[in-house]
This record gives sequence, C-alpha cells and structure tokens, in this order.
Amino acid sequence: MDPKELLATYTLNYLREKKIIGVGTGKTVKKLIEVLSKEENLKETVLFVASSLDTEIELSKHGFKVISLLSAIQPEIYVDSFDVVTKDGIMIKGGGGALLREKLLTYFSKYRIFIGEFNKLKDSKLIDVPIEVVSVGVSYVKDKLEKMGFAVKIREGSGKMGPIISDNGNAILDVSVKTENLCEFDRMIKTIPSVVETGIFCKELYNKIILANEEGRIEEMYAGDGI
Repeated sequence: MDPKELLATYTLNYLREKKIIGVGTGKTVKKLIEVLSKEENLKETVLFVASSLDTEIELSKHGFKVISLLSAIQPEIYVDSFDVVTKDGIMIKGGGGALLREKLLTYFSKYRIFIGEFNKLKDSKLIDVPIEVVSVGVSYVKDKLEKMGFAVKIREGSGKMGPIISDNGNAILDVSVKTENLCEFDRMIKTIPSVVETGIFCKELYNKIILANEEGRIEEMYAGDGI
C-alpha cells in the first residue's frame, strides 16, 4: 500500500467542505493533488493557494483554480508535508526550498494539517535545518554560524553550478542543529540580518500531524501531544 496515497485519501475528508485551501510542496503533496483531481466538484467550487511555483503548476495542470499569495486571502485550511518530525513534535521542512512561503501560509491559515510517512519520524541528536538567506548575506551568515560552532553548507543544485535559489530569489543554507535546541535556534537565527526564514516548524505552527505507513496504519498527532 502506498502511504502517500493513503495519506492523501484520508486527508480528503478534511477538505471536502472547504472553499479556500492552502497547499504546500513536495512529493506527498503532489499525490494529494492527484487524489483531489478525482473530485470534480472541487475544481468548480474551491480556490487554492500554493506555497511554491511548482505546486501552482501542478494544481493548474489538474484544472484547479489557483489564486496568488499576493491576494492575501486566508485559507480555511492548509495541508502540507514535511521532511522530518522529531519525537517532540517539531517539524523540519524546506527540502524543496519553499521555506518562507510555506511558513507564511501556515501562519495565516485558520487550520493546519501536515501529512507524512512514519519513516520521517526521527530520533537523531542532530538535524539539518534549511535557512533561507538573502543572497548578498550568504557568506556573512555562513561565517557567523561557523564561528558559533555550527556546521554549515550552501545548498547547491545538481542541474547547474552554484547555489539553489528559492522562489523568492534567495539562497538556502543547511545547518546542523541539536534536536533539543531547534525552536531556540529558530528564534536566534532570525536576529541575524539577511536571514529570511528557517524550515523549523514549532508546535504553534500546526494543529495536527497525520502519519501513515505501508501496512495501512494511520495515526493523528496533535500539537499538544508528544510523538
């Protein structure tokens, strides 16, 4: 059983009565859009807001009505995937480089659901955290963090020379952070000029996490729960 399809089908129950839906980025979200495309009435009655250009294209390709983030319309619900979730319920996102837009939609949506496979639940002591940085400040920020004792890499693409650029025209740094200090790091790093956003999603940024596996097991975790 494909856990991504299982998650998408399960999440559909939360979306059928909504009129404005925010959608995140990633492979699990693409599967959700594929499942949603079978619900023809959604194409006529629902407006979608996407966290990335990639998701906007995917939604449009399946015939959905997509509105710009510039509209400032508040989604009734936001659905996204994640890269990692810790045992304390802190998520790491940003594998697709859409950090700022994902967090923007999360913050301004009325209800937030994140979906992912059980194998993304990690118990490691160190986690790589993506940081979106204005390009002119990349070397300054990298040097600052290294002097503070952090291991830092500039994220580079495989299709071209040089760093990956986000939808906002910024560079991405990946920083190795102790799991127990994630939310503290999130607050600290934003005091450094040219840092735009991080991929750390603390508990105040979501209502529910839904996990699934290949055996068909589904489990819901709330922001107040330990995982």
